[in-house]
Amino acid sequence: MSILCSALTTRCSNMVHLNQDKFGAVRIKTPSGKEVTLSVVCDGVSLGYEGKYASYNTVLWLLQWAEAYFTVNEFDSQKAAAEINAVLVKANHDLNSFSDTASDKDTCCTVCGLVTDEENVLIFNAGDSRMYEIVAPGQARCLTQDDTASDGHSIAMHIGGKNDEEVKIAFSADTYHPTSKYLMCSDGFYRMMDFEQWSGPLLEAADRESTIAVLQQMTEYVRGYGETDDVTVIILAKK
Repeated sequence: MSILCSALTTRCSNMVHLNQDKFGAVRIKTPSGKEVTLSVVCDGVSLGYEGKYASYNTVLWLLQWAEAYFTVNEFDSQKAAAEINAVLVKANHDLNSFSDTASDKDTCCTVCGLVTDEENVLIFNAGDSRMYEIVAPGQARCLTQDDTASDGHSIAMHIGGKNDEEVKIAFSADTYHPTSKYLMCSDGFYRMMDFEQWSGPLLEAADRESTIAVLQQMTEYVRGYGETDDVTVIILAKK
């Protein structure tokens, strides 16, 4: 088997602002020859360059870690979770240092990612970026839980802007389901989305081009319902 990755990022409004969302994916061959895929979406929390800086660098640091780690280590969910947690705590520390020296605002972002060897899946997130499993036509399940404050709106957890000991990354492990498609996205994509309605077209899309075409249609769908935030989405599926 091998993983097909399709992605889309765009802005939904004509407001003058930077796209705070960033995404990345990398596939690494382990010493045994097995392939491991890491995919991640980050959504900058502030509206200025601080959010873009946070999301860009958090994605970059995770991809760099994966390339260095899996070239010499096999995939183990528990060990990988500990490593990812350490990367994100360090990211939090480095983003705070950047804020202290180069900005008067917190430099922070949400994060949602997946690591899989096509047998097991490790999911991680902080904030309100989400992961969904598209199971069958009319069936989609959310695999993450939002970190929101008691007001139900504010983000209670993110990378950057926290004391290092306060950073809490949620992890979960599962069996890889080759007939499913795994979707991670920013809140601009899911807030007004009907995943059950779009699960059929997503599952029917057989290659990268057709998958991206469906994602573009889904983006127009949320635009039509008034979404104004940045939209970023990655789909991982068995070829």
